[in-house]
Amino acid sequence: MIKHVIFDFDGTIADSKYLTAGIINDLAEKYNFQKIKKEEQEYFRSLSILERIKAIQLPVYLIPLIAAEVNIRYRKSVNTVPLVSGIDKAIQDLRVSGLKLSIMSSNSITNINALFKKENIVAFDNIYTSANIFGKDMGINLFLNRNRLKNDQVIYIGDECRDIVACKKNNVKVIAVAWGYDSKERLAKEKPDYIVSSPSEITGIINSLM
Repeated sequence: MIKHVIFDFDGTIADSKYLTAGIINDLAEKYNFQKIKKEEQEYFRSLSILERIKAIQLPVYLIPLIAAEVNIRYRKSVNTVPLVSGIDKAIQDLRVSGLKLSIMSSNSITNINALFKKENIVAFDNIYTSANIFGKDMGINLFLNRNRLKNDQVIYIGDECRDIVACKKNNVKVIAVAWGYDSKERLAKEKPDYIVSSPSEITGIINSLM
């Protein structure tokens, strides 16, 4: 029986993929790598993180620096970041049903809290963050141990293939959302437990598992 829901943040709750692309393009001029053209943005959703890095010719050694600068610039623009339409209602409905809710993200706590303050969202029990974009499976394992939860008591909601892979490593059910950073077709290849096209579908799935 599901007791706790973990949400990813960017692409799942925050509709931030275009802001992020804009920041990366600004940094491309500073650090001399390729920009993401507007007409390429949808194509980039079909690529893995490593394929995106290769496509823009971003040196691997620059990734930590770029990630840090993205977080700083994101904070300056957080008031322009919209929520995914309908996600606030889905979050509130899950909270009302008695479930505990947490965030697991590679974004910073400062950025996440700033957006939640702007949108008056107070539903989450915990926010866990990590700068390691490839280590979410370890984060989920730590979360389970820290909260003394069994694998079948947790469900994860995310928008990227790495979320699905991390959940499978921990035998945790995952709902993939089709509106985020990775395309629906790319998500389907990783065979998540569920794929949804609107936030209203999330509550129906989770209610059926309670």
